Amino acid sequence: MSREKIITGIDIGSTKITTVVASVSDNKVSVIGVSGNIPSKGINKGNVVDIDSSVEAISQSIEKAERMAGVSISNAFVTLNGSHIENLNSHGVVAVSPNETSEITKEDVSRVIEAAQAVSLPSTREIVHVIPRDFVVNSQEGIKDPVGMSGVRLEVETNVIHGSATAMKNIAKCVNKVAIDVDELVYAGLASAEAVLTDTEKELGTLLVDIGGGTTSVVAFLDGSPIHSAVLPIGGKLITSDLAIGLRSRLEDAEKIKIRLSNEALISKTDIHDDGEDFDVSEFDLEVERIPRIMLYKIVNARLEEIFRLIALEVTRSGLSGKLPAGVVITGGAAMTAGTEKSAKVNLKMPVRIGVPKGVTGLIDEIKGPDSSSAVGAVLYGAKLFRGSNLLSFDNKNGSIRKGASKILSKLKSLLP
Repeated sequence: MSREKIITGIDIGSTKITTVVASVSDNKVSVIGVSGNIPSKGINKGNVVDIDSSVEAISQSIEKAERMAGVSISNAFVTLNGSHIENLNSHGVVAVSPNETSEITKEDVSRVIEAAQAVSLPSTREIVHVIPRDFVVNSQEGIKDPVGMSGVRLEVETNVIHGSATAMKNIAKCVNKVAIDVDELVYAGLASAEAVLTDTEKELGTLLVDIGGGTTSVVAFLDGSPIHSAVLPIGGKLITSDLAIGLRSRLEDAEKIKIRLSNEALISKTDIHDDGEDFDVSEFDLEVERIPRIMLYKIVNARLEEIFRLIALEVTRSGLSGKLPAGVVITGGAAMTAGTEKSAKVNLKMPVRIGVPKGVTGLIDEIKGPDSSSAVGAVLYGAKLFRGSNLLSFDNKNGSIRKGASKILSKLKSLLP
């Protein structure tokens, strides 16, 4: 008999909050409730700046998803973002515990991962994820899952993602205030990768770029695992702001113009440098009724160019230039902005595609766009943990290891390539 569990993902962004409720079984993830994009309040560049406003927006999002799903939400996987997110690569090594079969056990894997996460971080920082990239057994490299192998020395290379303890506590506090327990905080870039990247892309080497309203998350994958992560404090809101300044309009009107321009460009496949017809802005009470389309494109493209040049610098700084043959996958709310794909190709000099969420069934009409990638990814992340839970029990004849280590390995096992 197949197991079923209700898993909820909440994506708390600077522009919108999205809640996705799914029924997860061993072979599928079926979406049963979606909140849609509830306007975000009290969140700026991924950080909580007003708890009361944030709680109100989160509450609205959860209530709408609950009504659609017909279930009461008590816990959720919540995305975490912001320029405070950083990463480092760490190495761990332990001696394999002697046993009757001389095999590496789950306890050994847990111990070596604990050793790898013993990195020196300031007291203001807290580890979000410790993701194993490769194991080494008695100098044999490239092992993805060492459990059951024979050996006396076990090593691991991990990618440690860490963030501001204060920022993480504030996000968790906002969710707790609406009577929801946080199963886990999931780095938004990692969540989006779960939803939009293929196994082949992760293996060959690819760069995920999640452009949100206030931030842009960048995650590089190589050999099936994340190798570098960064969050840039720049996003789609700045494009809107530039348009508002250039057109002398309200921010709300500039956002509508940006969306309409992007939708028209998508439908007509208009090149960003094509003049085309003038753009009708008569409904927005501006000084003019029509604006040359090329002028709007120039404003948008200038900011897109800045975003992708910063990403290119990040790739160079991390030593990954020329090592990501699968190219760039762009997702997030600002991914559909007119000219995004072209600007990325020019500035990053790699193949580019727009990533949309995959891997879920059910009520997917409202979550099929790139702006829902993080919320869907949070659910898929939770589904991985649920499906792997029966393989991750540490109870044995010698007793069980401490709960913290068990939880860590549960998280990590699900992320093994």
